Amino acid sequence: MTASGPRRGPFVGARPFGEQDGALFFGRDAETAELADMWRHNRLTILHGAAGAGKTSLLRAAVIPLLTRERERVLPVGLARSTRVWPAAALPEHNPYVMALLSSWSGGSSLASFAGLSVGDFLRRLRRDDRYAGPGPTLAAVDQAETFLRLPDPHEHLRESFFDELFGSLSQRPELRLLLSVRTDQLDELRHVLRRYAVREPRELALPPLTRERAVEAMRLSAESTGDGAAAGKAGELVEEIRTIRDDTGRARPPADEVDPLLLQAAGARLWGDPPDPGRFLLAELDTAVDRALRGYCADVLAGVAEDYLLPPGRLMSWFRRDVLREYGRLPGPVADVGAAVLNALEERCLISSAKRNGLPVHVPRHPRMLAPLRQLDAAMWPQFPPDPAARLRAAKRAGDEGEPERARKLVREAAQTCPPQALRLRAEIDTLSGNIDYDQGLLEESIEHYRAAARLLEAVGDTTAVGWLMTAVGRAILAQGRPGTAVEQLRAAVGRVPDDLVVQTALGQALWEAGQPDAALAVLSDVLNREADTPEARRSRGEFLADLGDAESALRDMGQLRGGRPAPSTKAARALALASLSRPEAAHGSGDVLDEAEEALKEAEESGPVLLRAARVHKLTGDLTRATELADRAMTARRPPLPEHQRRTARKLLRDS
Repeated sequence: MTASGPRRGPFVGARPFGEQDGALFFGRDAETAELADMWRHNRLTILHGAAGAGKTSLLRAAVIPLLTRERERVLPVGLARSTRVWPAAALPEHNPYVMALLSSWSGGSSLASFAGLSVGDFLRRLRRDDRYAGPGPTLAAVDQAETFLRLPDPHEHLRESFFDELFGSLSQRPELRLLLSVRTDQLDELRHVLRRYAVREPRELALPPLTRERAVEAMRLSAESTGDGAAAGKAGELVEEIRTIRDDTGRARPPADEVDPLLLQAAGARLWGDPPDPGRFLLAELDTAVDRALRGYCADVLAGVAEDYLLPPGRLMSWFRRDVLREYGRLPGPVADVGAAVLNALEERCLISSAKRNGLPVHVPRHPRMLAPLRQLDAAMWPQFPPDPAARLRAAKRAGDEGEPERARKLVREAAQTCPPQALRLRAEIDTLSGNIDYDQGLLEESIEHYRAAARLLEAVGDTTAVGWLMTAVGRAILAQGRPGTAVEQLRAAVGRVPDDLVVQTALGQALWEAGQPDAALAVLSDVLNREADTPEARRSRGEFLADLGDAESALRDMGQLRGGRPAPSTKAARALALASLSRPEAAHGSGDVLDEAEEALKEAEESGPVLLRAARVHKLTGDLTRATELADRAMTARRPPLPEHQRRTARKLLRDS
């Protein structure tokens, strides 16, 4: 088959194959058929292989297109980390890892389609809303699952909550067929997690490197598919050169039995050239040309990581020479020189891999064929990338996800400085991310300015929905400033822009509660639930507010309908209050379960005014006036979040009565 459209070469380079590259993806027919069959017929399937083995390519370019042609219901590939930028202040309380997964599974749908939903909620709503859904399974994949397995300690509770939702959905949603793609070096950790959740033995498929024969055949077919039959004849030579490992003197060792597909693609794409020039490939002296191509690939990765992590090139290269290109007898140096995030980035970009030597962790080039080109490299050979504001924005988003707000701020500032004035949407994303960074750090006035700037830009391109969400972010930021009346006005304006968006309506209901208008708040939230009963944030908020107002039975009814994930501390405290309110005084006294739930909520949100007040009321109802007084006093001065004025009156009354 000859490729149509602009001329292209047979190599995609170091990036994964996508669905659009299916005509160039060869050599994995057996794995494609086996994985598709496993995924279709098993509740949980694990695909594992080394970094760069082609797991993502196999899914995107072969398995999913095959299943789609066979009319299976397959969701877009789920990712552990999202590159989309949302106005964080507008979002209901959420787990960012759940949001990232649902965003990718939603395939670019609007934020309102998944904001505030658990994994189970999302799958249930997806199934309900699909008019064409038959009785067959829903196939969902999570690629790069190792990202969830190595989150830093401060994110441990988010990771555990994510696992609760993801693996809980396997038992709650019988139609779900889940596939996890993970690096083999993280497979034992994944198995450990699955045992904790009592997940039945999953099916596993290992994705090995290509054999020499399959690599040659894949390169030949790929070259022929682009109409370059002459180049197909040289495919075998390229494969042999990739298999050949030389020492620093140029002496070749016996060739490896297997072929690394990433190195094959990375070298081939550089040899072919951009724009494609098959003559360049045909005339190349492959022994020196492949070294040069791999050296260029490694330089690109190192330069990109240095830019993204704001590292001086010389510092990164010095560390790399000392700790990665060391003589094999040397022990590793300290990783603090560059940090764990940089190591993760170099692994994800397939430059290094982790190993153990003498019981200690070390980092080595991911393949011996890269060693000689890397030793020939110094920072002076690194490329100078032209300004790319979109790339800076992605790096800033990742920095924020990795818990480095100052690096994120510097990168987003670089993006703003290099973004052309006419790129209105990109400028709006930059302002939105700047607003998120400020909001997370408590710089509320600055975040409001950035959100408003983004809204003006999107107003100019006519994106009313995005403008409504940014207005909601402004309203929530104003609410956090302690100006509930102004926040209500702003959120009413946001509802006017997106009257059918129930997440924005819910935000208005929450603001009305903060403004001391409980009847209006309950009316708005009830209207949301009448229009869409499956709106978890509205149901959670209404349940909590009803508990505060003393309608314990209605409160428990609402909170009892919440599914998926771990309840928020505010919900735990509200549930404890409702249960304590329903108990007879003599039975409530010493009611361990109720008190335990209130105290557990306090441990998770010890600076939350509403949680402190609910716990104080629980202790008063169960007869511990000393503890009730202490907690009510703390609730009066709490700031994350503070008590609304009408709840402050409740706290003062409790203090007087005690």
